[in-house]
Amino acid sequence: MLHAEWKTSAHARARRSPLYVAMRDRSKNPVCEVCHAPLAGLTDPAELSVDEGVTCEACHAIRDVGDNAAEPQYTFDLQGNRKFGPYCDAKDNYFHKMGCAPAFRDARVCGGCHAFSMPLANGKSLPIITEFAEWRASSFGVSGTACQECHMPAETTHAATGTERKVRVAHHGFMGEKGEIVQKALGIVASAADHAGKLAVSVVLKNEGAGHAVPAGVPGRQVVVRVQALDEKGRAQAREERTIGRVLVDESGREVPFYAAIAEKRDERITPGETRTLAFELDAPRSGSVVIEVAWRSASPALAEALGVPAEERSMGKIEIPFGGQRTGKGREHLPKTVVARP
Repeated sequence: MLHAEWKTSAHARARRSPLYVAMRDRSKNPVCEVCHAPLAGLTDPAELSVDEGVTCEACHAIRDVGDNAAEPQYTFDLQGNRKFGPYCDAKDNYFHKMGCAPAFRDARVCGGCHAFSMPLANGKSLPIITEFAEWRASSFGVSGTACQECHMPAETTHAATGTERKVRVAHHGFMGEKGEIVQKALGIVASAADHAGKLAVSVVLKNEGAGHAVPAGVPGRQVVVRVQALDEKGRAQAREERTIGRVLVDESGREVPFYAAIAEKRDERITPGETRTLAFELDAPRSGSVVIEVAWRSASPALAEALGVPAEERSMGKIEIPFGGQRTGKGREHLPKTVVARP
């Protein structure tokens, strides 16, 4: 069960995802592999597990993790055939010995890789992966709500085939039980009204479900907000799109992948607990509906083009508000209207 969950995760694709491969090959920086293929520098390159990215063997060989935001600091034990986890009363079995590592219940075990700053030629450093620092400063970090509580929700079951008792076992897909964690990050409130014959649309986004900024991860990821006015047959008559994210640039001010960057141009991500309001105005057909779509995008169009890799998108929520024809002195039928979509 746990292996099947892991196979669906980004950890399983950590060394094979097209975006990662493109950035690794262009940057020629071996430090990438420390997190994306933790076993690559620690064992025989011919071992199958090396190419499995952040694999079972890598995580459960961790004895302890440091707390340095500049670089990952993991202590591995690969010699004793001992697998570490949060259960300190687990018994050795015929396949491997059992080790106790309380850090598995602590956000530090995630922070070893989800915190990274890149040194610059001027002696300063540029923060790249920032979600661990953001978590520590958020209400989630202050209250002790670890990353695992959202990303690895637990159920009571057997930790492995043949174990005698049931325990609280974390889901190993890392994006919720059914990959739904992207949909839980933002609360969405959409309102539509008639404004002199046009559609005035307000989209309110609140970071209610994440203990870090949204979108998280490598700079260049985006939250995309699309608003479309459709006619009665569902044909788009007007469309507008906004993006939210973090942009790093080179000497010329051009958006580039992080390894080629020297500065941050802007950071418009939605911080934990923050509410962001976006306003749109669209030409409207006689009657139809306005559709508001919010999506997570793996890379901005500029980065996707530079790397030669198409960006992936996942829905974060969708709202549709129907409207009718204009009424003399009263605006449009069915408007104004507000729809709430909670995470």
